[in-house]
Amino acid sequence: MIRARAVLKTIVPIGLSLLLLVTAATDGHGLNGPSATVSITSVSGYAGHAFVYAQVSDSTSTYPAPTGTSHQSPFFSEWVPQPVATASCPWIWAVYVFDRATNVQINALPPSAPQPNFSTTTIICAGASTSPVDQPPQADANAQLDLDLQVAVSPAVATAGSPSVVSAVLSSALTQDLNLYLSMAIEDWSVTTWTVDFGDGQRQTINGPIGTAIQLSHTYQSPGRYDARAVAFISGHAQAAVYDRYGTVHLLRRPFSVEVGNHALATAGPRPSRRYLRPQAVVGVVPYLGPPAGAAPGTAFRHIEVLRGALTTLSVHLLINREGLLLVDGVPRGFGLSRLTGWRFDGAPSDAPPGSGTLPYRTHGAGDVMRLQWNSPDRIVGGQRQDYTVPVTLYVETRFPDGHLASYVIASSFSVAVDFAAQSG
Repeated sequence: MIRARAVLKTIVPIGLSLLLLVTAATDGHGLNGPSATVSITSVSGYAGHAFVYAQVSDSTSTYPAPTGTSHQSPFFSEWVPQPVATASCPWIWAVYVFDRATNVQINALPPSAPQPNFSTTTIICAGASTSPVDQPPQADANAQLDLDLQVAVSPAVATAGSPSVVSAVLSSALTQDLNLYLSMAIEDWSVTTWTVDFGDGQRQTINGPIGTAIQLSHTYQSPGRYDARAVAFISGHAQAAVYDRYGTVHLLRRPFSVEVGNHALATAGPRPSRRYLRPQAVVGVVPYLGPPAGAAPGTAFRHIEVLRGALTTLSVHLLINREGLLLVDGVPRGFGLSRLTGWRFDGAPSDAPPGSGTLPYRTHGAGDVMRLQWNSPDRIVGGQRQDYTVPVTLYVETRFPDGHLASYVIASSFSVAVDFAAQSG
């Protein structure tokens, strides 16, 4: 059985900045104490690609991974002799390497591979009396982690003041050596920090194990083009395995760090022009001689008749001729919804007894009633009755379809006819 070490992971691209770490390992030795050398090269890049390259070298390593189940190696192998009956190689060793934890073969050959297909990528030609241990050892083993970072902004063109989403997705590819004498793997890597520069002076940092993809919402307040940049900070370990003649595996573990970044263009267009046309509204009233009963705005009147000398109670209502209108870039986008919030009587004091009538120029709530009294009938001018005019100021609040809330002050009036008019003029 043969031991080898394989770990599959993913890493992040970033270029131009080179970090080279070369470490001499004294804990990976053979019988006579020769040392193995592990070197790690981390190349950070900020144009979407970065990589980590790890190598273990030991020209004196002549002992393969052991067979059996009593060893430290996380892998074991099965050796099966297969006749091939060729002039140069009458038979071969077909080596099947398995992960000890899962019993899954890690060097399987695809079924579509050319014949003869022994379902393994490790085949050693041997003579009738030759052991695979006699095969030439490999002096080094390599592993490489390639990282690619894609950054995007959605939507590509947004309106200034509306949210955009900046996303970053990290992908990776791993190649590594798994052989009889040396193994080199990259493992336990993860993104420890994300930084995003939105390009408008705003930045955001996310710490901790976040994963290989992020999405951040951001609002560009002013029109323009912005360079949104994301950087992933990654750390991990590279691990080499060297075997001695007793089948003992010596693991050489070395840390690494690397950065990968990329950018995307964000465009914020100008905000659309918005106009809010005020509602066209007038006052309407409903008269009562006793306590007022509820009345819907649609039943209010612009002209009323009252009795001379009687204190008249009036409920005040808002009558809409045309609702407030929202215009976006000159195009109608919907009507608002208006309501009466208050009113004010702007006429001369009425003939109501002291303390019982509504006083002029005082603001009242929408649900308050108006109390007025006329002791003189309508005047007759030129044979025509002249009604009383009651000026009223309305306080109106309008909510438009986009949520905008506007307040308006509307001057209006209603007319009153007083019975039993006297001839005048």
